[in-house]
Amino acid sequence: MTENSKVLERVALITGGNSGVGLSIASHLLSRTNSQQIFTIILACRNQKKGEQARLQLLSKYPNSDIRILEMDTSSVKSVLQAVETLDSIDRLDLLFCNAGAMPIGSLCISGIIRGIFTHPVEFFESSEALYQKRGLLSNDGLGLTFQTNVFGHYLLIHKLIPLLTRTILSDSSVNNPRVIWTGSSASQLDFSRADYQHIHGIKPYESSKYIIDQIAVPLDRKLSHYNIRCYITEPGNVCTGFLSGLEIPLFQYLVVVVFYFFRIIAGISRFTITSDCAAEASSFVAFAKEDELDPRFKYYSNVTRFGSPYVSCSPLITSVDTGAFLSSKLDALVEKFDC
Repeated sequence: MTENSKVLERVALITGGNSGVGLSIASHLLSRTNSQQIFTIILACRNQKKGEQARLQLLSKYPNSDIRILEMDTSSVKSVLQAVETLDSIDRLDLLFCNAGAMPIGSLCISGIIRGIFTHPVEFFESSEALYQKRGLLSNDGLGLTFQTNVFGHYLLIHKLIPLLTRTILSDSSVNNPRVIWTGSSASQLDFSRADYQHIHGIKPYESSKYIIDQIAVPLDRKLSHYNIRCYITEPGNVCTGFLSGLEIPLFQYLVVVVFYFFRIIAGISRFTITSDCAAEASSFVAFAKEDELDPRFKYYSNVTRFGSPYVSCSPLITSVDTGAFLSSKLDALVEKFDC
């Protein structure tokens, strides 16, 4: 076999890979498997049974693929560290998708819905103003539950996997450097407070956690670049997955889908990706793009045309050097505290 015909074997780990955007990212990667490139997909899931169901779903579309299940809960330090030990059995990791996330929905905010629709409808549908989020939730590790699930669990995972990511470069220089790819979201500085950076007492823990990801991305990339690992952020847009099911309001999710389609077609709101397949477009782009086509200082967005054709755009991250340094120091301190 000549060098040009060498088959590239790549490994991707996707947190929250059993449903929604995570499952679609896996599908995107497997769709690019061919005679020259083969993917091993590791679906990191909290629930083993749901992970197996996702695996079977992918195998029905991509038979004979190498798809593995890794039980991991990013809201638990113990679970993350156990997962890292399990990953000692593999010899490379090309792509780490930090995709798992949670929004602690409590109930609908009727006043927010009325105010948003009549004063700023476009921005309203791109936000979580319609929802009350639960406050004061703590993980078993004593950290803000949403903060740990969406941010710190992944931050710890990244740091523990640096040796594995580095081995990938040493074993095969024929592919792109390993990449850490975060799934971001709309984030507002108004929802973040240094005094309560884990947003335990605030009303928007989800937005705060996503704002933190924006702020730490560049300093984290700077740190990882010393190991020839790069870090990027993507944003899936407004996607209608199962996160609203917790409200237990009959047909509510279907109503939201109809409203999103209506506004996308009428107003041309490109951020209304709606389906998880379209929402995964930016993550897929970042996974396969050449390094000189990407910039860690930018965020990559999944978009769609009025009638659903996906495309990717990008814009500079809105960051504060001071805030990024503050948050990085807090996260590094937590890594040192829990990495034992």
